[in-house]
Amino acid sequence: MSCVILFRDIGGVPIDVVIKESAEAAMEIPSHPVETGARISDHAWRTPTTLSLDCASNGVTDTYEALFAVMKQAEPFSIVTGFTLFDNMLISKLSPERDSTTGNVLKFTCELTEVIRVSSQTTTTQGRAGGRGGDPRGQGVTQRGQVQALDVTGASQVAAQQTGFV
Repeated sequence: MSCVILFRDIGGVPIDVVIKESAEAAMEIPSHPVETGARISDHAWRTPTTLSLDCASNGVTDTYEALFAVMKQAEPFSIVTGFTLFDNMLISKLSPERDSTTGNVLKFTCELTEVIRVSSQTTTTQGRAGGRGGDPRGQGVTQRGQVQALDVTGASQVAAQQTGFV
């Protein structure tokens, strides 16, 4: 039997022991029907990966304060687990616990969530109405002044009777 020992840290904070780790990767898949011939990948997307680490570390106050500072900083970092390398992770939950059996050892659960980053592009278009879009119907500006709402209940009932809807 072989053993792989990895140096563990969470956001640069050294951790003495990882007791348990779990990861969850999922896809959001719509429950509505998708038209035949449509690209299924246009209707499904990956949700952020989450990690849960049950850990223990010596130095209760120092470790907790350092992890809490990393969480408050909210700067994505990479973490190596027994599964793989996870990039763009943030601490989403930190749950420390102590009891009479743990003494000066910080036992905690650290939940991490991936930040999915995307790149956006902007373009400029040359529309017909002075470069403000291609459809001239939406280009006009009307000065209407102050507008008051009118009670049209009676008019709507007359129109409905005339068209046979009542």
